[in-house]
Amino acid sequence: MSYENIIATTEKLTSELILFDPAQPDAIKTLLPILKSIHAQCKMQNLSSEAAKILKARHIIDAIMKDGPQVRSNLLSNLDMVVSDFSAELKEMDQKKSNALFVQKPFQADGQVQNGEDKALEAKLNELSMLIAGFCPGEDPDIDGMIRNVEGLINISENIQPSTFYDISKLCKQYMENMGRGSTCNTRPVEEGIVLLKSILSHLKRKEPFTFDYSDVLELLEENLAANEQFDACSENEFEAETEQESTPEKLSDDDIEILTDFISEAEDNLNNIEVSLIELEQDPENADIINDIFRPFHTIKGVSGFLSLGKINRLSHATENLLDSARSGDFIITHSATDAILESVDLLKQLIDNVKQGLVSGYHQADGHIDVDILRDKLKKLQMSLTRGEKEPLGEILVRKKEIEEQDIDHALEIQKNHPEKKFGEILIQDKKIAPVQVASALMEQSAVKKRVDSQVKVSTQKLDDLVDYAGELVIAQSMLRQQTMGNAALTQTVSQLGQIVNNMQNIAMSMRMIPIKATFMKMIRIVRDLSRKSGKQINLSMTGEETEIDRNVVDALYEPMVHMIRNACDHGIESVEERTEKKKPPQGNINLRAYHKGGNIIIEIEDDGKGLDREKILKKAAATGLITGEAQMTDAQVFDLILSPGFSTANQITDVSGRGVGMDVVKEGIEKLRGHLNIESEKAVGSRFIISLPLTLAIIDGMLVRVDDEKYVIPTIAIQKAFRPGPGEYFTVEGKGEMVKDRGHLVPLIRLNEIYGTSSHIKSVEQSLVVVVESKEERRGFLIDELLGKDEYVIKNLGGNMDDIRGIAGGAILADGKVGLILDVHGIFSIVSEK
Repeated sequence: MSYENIIATTEKLTSELILFDPAQPDAIKTLLPILKSIHAQCKMQNLSSEAAKILKARHIIDAIMKDGPQVRSNLLSNLDMVVSDFSAELKEMDQKKSNALFVQKPFQADGQVQNGEDKALEAKLNELSMLIAGFCPGEDPDIDGMIRNVEGLINISENIQPSTFYDISKLCKQYMENMGRGSTCNTRPVEEGIVLLKSILSHLKRKEPFTFDYSDVLELLEENLAANEQFDACSENEFEAETEQESTPEKLSDDDIEILTDFISEAEDNLNNIEVSLIELEQDPENADIINDIFRPFHTIKGVSGFLSLGKINRLSHATENLLDSARSGDFIITHSATDAILESVDLLKQLIDNVKQGLVSGYHQADGHIDVDILRDKLKKLQMSLTRGEKEPLGEILVRKKEIEEQDIDHALEIQKNHPEKKFGEILIQDKKIAPVQVASALMEQSAVKKRVDSQVKVSTQKLDDLVDYAGELVIAQSMLRQQTMGNAALTQTVSQLGQIVNNMQNIAMSMRMIPIKATFMKMIRIVRDLSRKSGKQINLSMTGEETEIDRNVVDALYEPMVHMIRNACDHGIESVEERTEKKKPPQGNINLRAYHKGGNIIIEIEDDGKGLDREKILKKAAATGLITGEAQMTDAQVFDLILSPGFSTANQITDVSGRGVGMDVVKEGIEKLRGHLNIESEKAVGSRFIISLPLTLAIIDGMLVRVDDEKYVIPTIAIQKAFRPGPGEYFTVEGKGEMVKDRGHLVPLIRLNEIYGTSSHIKSVEQSLVVVVESKEERRGFLIDELLGKDEYVIKNLGGNMDDIRGIAGGAILADGKVGLILDVHGIFSIVSEK
């Protein structure tokens, strides 16, 4: 047997080792899956001493990982030496064996298949897949046909080097012979073997070495051969052994906890990235780059989980990796069914990783017997085989998935097609008036649609970037203070002005580095809508515009939870069922539009649906019943709709597992207001609703107007200011029950005395000798009475911290040019304070 496969894998190991940067010791973890693959191949060929050397390399890598940033040079030297000796020794052994076999067995050194061999092998493998797929438990399988097929594989591959394909084929034959003797009826090891053979053949056709770890397939075939007993009995024994092991949990060592913590963090990031990439892949299912972006994280999770003895994570990620490997090898194009299966795998892997995380809290290995991965693994394997055979997603399944017909309609059409095979399936459905021709045409297009590529984005998160922004802010403050102190010196003023331009440019660059597209958050909403629409049986389409709009990365992270609540509400309460929409003469498919755009100094995010809308009268009735409002107060639509943001408020007739308990929208409001943002609601009954989130572009800088009230200085956000004026004679009024008013453009505007709100003075100021700044929030206008306008500028926002963090009406503080602190006003918060008086 040739050692070329091990040599190729060792060369890959050597290349990775050369590229290793000692300054990043964690990167050496990428060598672990390669070492495992080499070790498994050495064991297969009974190279015990060579396998021991690989274990020695593994121990050296463990020591390097424990060293952290200070990697000892002698460890790297030892690792280089072990790998070099292993490679040289293996090549020498291979050369000797090749010379001895050269006369008896000529082969192609390039590891290629000769002309016609690839097609013959592919045909045999497809035939074998069909035989296995047609086997049903309880029936007599066509063992002879399977064995004849595998013998054909063995004969064709006898002269192909490396001999991996030949060796796996022989193992499959031995296993089938055991099946023929009645020793086992389990076909899973053979199915695994077929998938592996197809992948090896694909690499041979591309003239690439097959370097992936397939030790688990060998173990599966060899274990079943050695056991020589029923698979069900084996499973039962394994289950009993696992149960016994679970009853005495093993304590985690400090090293285990450290390694598992790193694994969990890395795996969670990988799975989140996979979800985003899968949504992109649905748009462009033939894009090899996106498939590779999904394949690599699964490959990493599989490799590391294997070394950590996380068996179920390893097996499930391996099965998913195999499916993706076939797709990237060009065996098939990713379909909706494949995407669904991979998403299922992601969800189940998250459960398993959460289970491991619970073990870290308890300090013991956590049992995972309650989580079954075998059903999904079987589904992934069958899906891979069917897709490899070129089977498209059946037209009927597409129509059922889109909720356009029922299962019984499919069965009825299939019965007709049996008697009239000349008729096409879609034609039968149209003749039976089960569906419209345009719906069939749409489903047929979806069967083979290749959609437009969506460019991927990189999310940057680093503490150094935050520090840079903070220092840039401090520099702005220092520059403002310097400008204030040098106003009397013309020469210095000019220099300080030039410095100010440099500082402003630096600050803009630093701020732009924090800005990332909101696309990643938007893409996650697609998954939520997709899952909820299937769960509820509704037809919901989510469309997006402005996903490239950039926003501060901290705002993006904090925005996810409020958006999830509103999207879930739109799906559950907003969009009606197909029957309701049909009765209202609306299209069966509901629409949710997600938009993002810049407006002034803010980013605006709109979530709009064409559902049932908000019922103003129902909201008022419920608010009165719960004591939220009293009397017959005149309220604008915006004020009425704001009532649904109150804690515990809900008009839902029934509680679902999605929403209806009244604990969502107040969380949305709180989350948005923490970001110094506002939520406006527009709605029309039976037409739809629109939720408008207005957020600052960044949490670090605010554009504001500095004002003086008595001896205190405040910053009013420019975005809220409409105008400033000094009231003339006859423009000040007092209205019974409504307080003080000033007249602006023919309209009365309620007046707010800031000195009374914050207690800076108790004397009543003359309105005509003061200034009024008209501000607006949520379609409500009021006037702030101030003493002086001091100028407009950009201010670096500082957190007040401690007990002052939650004071209503105050959004934060800013260090002014004179070194004093000015409070930044929260306009909506001040409005709510006044309304309660």
